[in-house]
Amino acid sequence: MEEKTERLDPIETEEQPNPEKAKRKKILRIVGAIAFVILNALVLFFTARNDFSKDAPPITSAPFSGKNLLFLLCAIGCLALAIAAETTKFLLMMHRLGERVLPRAALETTILGKYYDYITPSGAGGQPFQIWNLHAKGYSQGATSAMPLASFVTMQFGFVLIAIPVFLFNNGAVDSVAIRIAAYVGLVAYMLVPIMIVLSAISPASSAKIVGFFVKIGAKLRLIKNPARTAEKAENALLRYSDSLKTIAKSPILLVALFVFSVLYQAAICSIPYFVVKMFGGQLGFIQSLSMCVYVYFSVTIIPTPGNAGAAEGSFYLLFNQLDTSGLFWAMLIWRFLTYYAFLILGLLVYAVRALERLFRRKRAAS
Repeated sequence: MEEKTERLDPIETEEQPNPEKAKRKKILRIVGAIAFVILNALVLFFTARNDFSKDAPPITSAPFSGKNLLFLLCAIGCLALAIAAETTKFLLMMHRLGERVLPRAALETTILGKYYDYITPSGAGGQPFQIWNLHAKGYSQGATSAMPLASFVTMQFGFVLIAIPVFLFNNGAVDSVAIRIAAYVGLVAYMLVPIMIVLSAISPASSAKIVGFFVKIGAKLRLIKNPARTAEKAENALLRYSDSLKTIAKSPILLVALFVFSVLYQAAICSIPYFVVKMFGGQLGFIQSLSMCVYVYFSVTIIPTPGNAGAAEGSFYLLFNQLDTSGLFWAMLIWRFLTYYAFLILGLLVYAVRALERLFRRKRAAS
């Protein structure tokens, strides 16, 4: 599951290409990649060192035998359920918008959207690529914009619907005050874009004032060099989101269905830690585990690394170290594989299948 706080178009601060700026950006990307690898390596090292220390209690049962294997299958089933829920959303929207209902196109759009979410900082690449992918599949211009953006908005609200009851009625699930505060800040950031989208649909003038306010702050902090152009781009992006949502909202039944499948997606992803922890003898209850997972995701929402990598693993370790066995390291690896690396592998598989299909078509044409 991806944790995202912003989906506005990238902000352009200079109109003319600047070689020096391009060089600095390249250096920053390299430094960021190195820091990304080091951060992940450190998290894994300290977790493994703690897990494999001589003082660590032994794992109470064999993780890959008997009913524990069933827990692993349930965790994999949660991943499959999440993908199916998101794919169903696209199928429903294709039908409602009068487009071709193609299960493969819906599945590939789901997988590649998550793939680009997880390889780009702050998850900024998912929706733009989904729009491009649907356009390449021959869908109309209106549908290619409406479907990914409506899917994103309902996904954001769906996770908020899960988080608010957790934060209100089960805030004792987390002992760490720092994690709780980070999660609350993350919730506010997570809600900001959906609220602005709805506000832009209801009152464009009010949303423009709010955007202008934040742009002015960015300009004063010298983060934005062209405030007028930046404000215009942000307002246009919000209007595109709100227009897409209004297109889908013409069918209230469809809108409710999108929310339901979004909640199902988020609940399935947040259920994976429960089954993984149970594999290694953990005694956490389902509601407790789900609540802790919600805190994990919202506490790292504002972390800009691709897939919140590093921070997500660290938060998982801090929260799920209630395991009374030495299996936390392996539990964390399995959880992260199912919620992050699995989408990267699936995305690469989609590209591999497409490449093979192109190769076979060329051979057929040449024969």
